[in-house]
Amino acid sequence: MKNNKILKTVIVLFIGISILSCKNDDDNSIENDTTSNLIGEWQRSDSDDQYDYKLIFNTDNTGIRTLLETNADGQVISNASTYTWSTSETLLNFEFDDESLTTPFSINSNGQLLLSGLSNLLFNKLQ
Repeated sequence: MKNNKILKTVIVLFIGISILSCKNDDDNSIENDTTSNLIGEWQRSDSDDQYDYKLIFNTDNTGIRTLLETNADGQVISNASTYTWSTSETLLNFEFDDESLTTPFSINSNGQLLLSGLSNLLFNKLQ
C-alpha cells in the first residue's frame, strides 16, 4: 500500500514537471516563429512610383531602411540607413545610428506587418 502511494506521487510529480517544461518551449516557439516571419523585405502599403519606403530584416538582427521620394520637379531623393533590431514578445526594437525606437508589432492574417509606433499603414512582404 505504501509503495502504491510513493509510485502515485512520483507519477504525479513527473507529469507536473513535464507539463511545466513543455509550456516554456511552446512560448519560445511562438516568439521564434513571429520573429522568423519578420526576416525579409517589407514595403509600406502606400508605396508607388513617387514614394517607396522599405524595411529589410536580416537573420543576423541587422537591417536596412530605405526611402525614395520624387518631388514635384521630378527630382528623386533617396536615403538608406542601417539598423539593428530585436524582439521581445510583441515589441520590436530598432537601434538606428542616431535614435532608438520600440514599437508594438504584429503580422495579421493576410501576412501584413503592422508597426503601430512607426506607421499607421501596413507593410507588405516582398517575395
